[in-house]
Amino acid sequence: MRTYMVIPTYWTGPNSEWEEGDKVFDHATPVSEEGTLGRTLDSLHILEDNEFTLVIIAIATNKKYEKPMKEKLKKMLLKADIPVDTILFTETTLTNIKKELYKDYSGEDVLSLDNYAHIRNMCIFVPYILDAEIALLIDDDEVFEDPKFVTKAKEFIGKRFYGNTIDGVAGYYLNEDNEYYDKVNIVPWMTYWDRFGGKREAFDKIIGSEPRLKKTPFAFGGAMVIHRNLMRIVPFDPRITRGEDTDYVINARIFGFNFFLDNTLAIKHLPPSKKHPVWKRFREDIFRFLYDKSKFDTQTYKTNLHEIKPEDFDPYPGSFMKPDLGDKIFKTNIILALNYLADGDVEACKGTIENIYLARYDAIPHYNTFETYLSFQKEWRATLEQTKSFGDTLKDIIKKGQIIKFDKYQIEKRKLLEKTSIHKNLHLRQIEMFKNFTKKELRSIFFISEIINLIRGEYVFKAGDMDSNVYVVLQGTLDVIKERKNSDNDILVSKIEPGDHFNETSIFFGAKHKVSVIATSDVDLLKVNNKEFLKLLKDNCELSAKLLWIVSKKLSERLMHTTQKFSDTKDQSSDVSDHMES
Repeated sequence: MRTYMVIPTYWTGPNSEWEEGDKVFDHATPVSEEGTLGRTLDSLHILEDNEFTLVIIAIATNKKYEKPMKEKLKKMLLKADIPVDTILFTETTLTNIKKELYKDYSGEDVLSLDNYAHIRNMCIFVPYILDAEIALLIDDDEVFEDPKFVTKAKEFIGKRFYGNTIDGVAGYYLNEDNEYYDKVNIVPWMTYWDRFGGKREAFDKIIGSEPRLKKTPFAFGGAMVIHRNLMRIVPFDPRITRGEDTDYVINARIFGFNFFLDNTLAIKHLPPSKKHPVWKRFREDIFRFLYDKSKFDTQTYKTNLHEIKPEDFDPYPGSFMKPDLGDKIFKTNIILALNYLADGDVEACKGTIENIYLARYDAIPHYNTFETYLSFQKEWRATLEQTKSFGDTLKDIIKKGQIIKFDKYQIEKRKLLEKTSIHKNLHLRQIEMFKNFTKKELRSIFFISEIINLIRGEYVFKAGDMDSNVYVVLQGTLDVIKERKNSDNDILVSKIEPGDHFNETSIFFGAKHKVSVIATSDVDLLKVNNKEFLKLLKDNCELSAKLLWIVSKKLSERLMHTTQKFSDTKDQSSDVSDHMES
């Protein structure tokens, strides 16, 4: 399945400089520092499945930092030597897309990099334009520790589970102690705001128990797998200030899509320490939950849409979508304000008291959030429909940001040749057997091959063995020998030099060998798997013809050599066919 892994990363000026009008993100990395992204990129190397394209969506808090940010990221990406195609997407890329897309289109502009939800939308918009079947959303403060992470992410998406289509899969975070709980100390001010207790209960129920797949009421933005069908219909809600990941699960449910959590799909989450005081972080929660609650409160019956109820999302986030949310907010702010006052922090106490005012007058949306989201969703679908008329134009704009063009063949060849003493730039077409093969044919053969290392005196195979693999000598020399009956001296049939190939006739004739092949020096062989080679030949007539020509030519040469050999010797004790096998 065509898969795109998307990682948003946030950057700001040197020394975290900030000025009026800058975008605000929690952990924007100063362009003068390394941040956490490099650690994430390095961890990609452990993944067994690298059949995906990586997209880095880079956001600068101010336009003037975009150039140094891009230069920084290009160096970082090249240094990381990532084993996948890698594209860098920035505000400039988005501007160029919008110039084309909205040139003759009067619809609403739904594309932006101004807040977390908009950025998440770009995390599915870019893969959609590039014809992805799957978007895998990862954050830049995470580390892959499970080599099978991508394998698991692809395993179920788009399939059916007890009659339900798996439209989205949620993974989950592990903290530095390898636990899925939030690393938070429960303190008195949380008495009525039992958010972490609710999350713990939900995590134990969904993550900590069987079966492996369960419908989930929550998701983690840095561990989401989204199918193309879901990308096309359901956008992230750009009006929610935080918690856009779990809000997305709610939105998906409205449109009848299913999100499942896979309790084996875990990623290490190592965020920087929080900079904002508790009262300010609590303010973010207030706005977030009051917004989501209003979506429940303002929903109306719509044909083909699904009614959502807080109870459907219990214990979390459902318990924060119910009528007592205002009371929880009020009581929690009072306790927190008294804590600050007792500690002598008057300014923090004032900020907490202000939370009470904001919760009543500013945080509750004064518009119909349900209808507003439906309007945005309609514009989202129209925009994606509009992109179809541009052919490859939008793709080409995005692909201009490609930093790494990963050549799997070259990387795998390099890894394979590291097992030999051969120079890494060896070209297979330099070998006589492969000189007329196309690049595609060479790659096909290479991926069904392995390196065999022999020391002097070791056998590739002995007389009487069954071995139908093809061998190409990359380095070293070998002898083909025939055991002489009643004698300690074997008959030397022929010598095999670097660049030679042997045993290719065994692809067609699976008889036991009548001769042995022994290394006369340290030898590096390319061994082509017989069964896979036959499959390849069956599917590729042109390749089959080339191989038959090689075999015929080799047999002809060996016949001439053998005829000459026997005309010059008195030893007629062995059959000619014994000398033709090699």
